[in-house]
Amino acid sequence: MVNRFVLNAVSYHGNGAIKEIPGIVSAKGFKKAFIASDPDLVKFGVTKKVTDLLDEAGMAYEVYSDIKPNPTIENVKSGVAAYKAFARQFSITINSTPYTMSASATTGAL
Repeated sequence: MVNRFVLNAVSYHGNGAIKEIPGIVSAKGFKKAFIASDPDLVKFGVTKKVTDLLDEAGMAYEVYSDIKPNPTIENVKSGVAAYKAFARQFSITINSTPYTMSASATTGAL
């Protein structure tokens, strides 16, 4: 059995990078985002910086932050279910650790 994993992703880094999100998303015609965020970044208001921009732009989103270090199969299944349940057009990953990126990549690939 052959599996293929493709990451069609664009990453922006640096001071003010999040301010680019609404313009880029609007240019592509997207309106609904699935946001995978490190739970600590939600707790400390980092994720809110992104969701505030989406709110200002009138874009719908769902934040998923039930992400754990060394996720179990159940954690992954929960993330996949959340990803599939929200009729998203694009995904945003806000992370400070590799496990958030892994959870985001896993849910997006399934």
